[in-house]
Amino acid sequence: MKKEIFAIPIFEDTIDLELFKIPPCKDEEVIGTWDSNTPSSFNSELDISDDAMQHLVTVIEKNLGPEGLIAMNPRIDHMWRNVYKENDYQDPHIHPVCQWSFIIYETVRSKTSFLNPSLGIIQEKYGLNCHTFPPDYKPDLGPGSIIIFPSMLLHFVNSGNIGSTISGNIYMDYRG
Repeated sequence: MKKEIFAIPIFEDTIDLELFKIPPCKDEEVIGTWDSNTPSSFNSELDISDDAMQHLVTVIEKNLGPEGLIAMNPRIDHMWRNVYKENDYQDPHIHPVCQWSFIIYETVRSKTSFLNPSLGIIQEKYGLNCHTFPPDYKPDLGPGSIIIFPSMLLHFVNSGNIGSTISGNIYMDYRG
């Protein structure tokens, strides 16, 4: 009997971009950020209406709630827009301190790659041709899609996109 152990849940869904409408950032709010110098509003606040925030919360609750993954005091505390030009990318990173993160593909197809936490061990034992232990996951998501994932999951963004994403972090109190 086959069993899956140590699985990492992620959630792919859609978001209504008409309900989740966020005004464009001002030029001075979108600046080159991180080592990649990708234009981002990471260091400023997005102008999000109460209706847009409620729609986002509803989508997140629909995904995490039935799995019992919503803990005490859930809150979205930081969101930002990344504006990609063709050669922009993101280095491998996690979102520290928070528990869950999300990416909304606003006007682009996903170029995100999530790395298997056991990548080094898999490469050493099996190489990269063992499909039982995939080294990464590249979601095939387009505009209006959202992916919700554990913030500890190492991921990066490949170059080749022109358009924008909105990313954010979800905080919860899992410890009593």
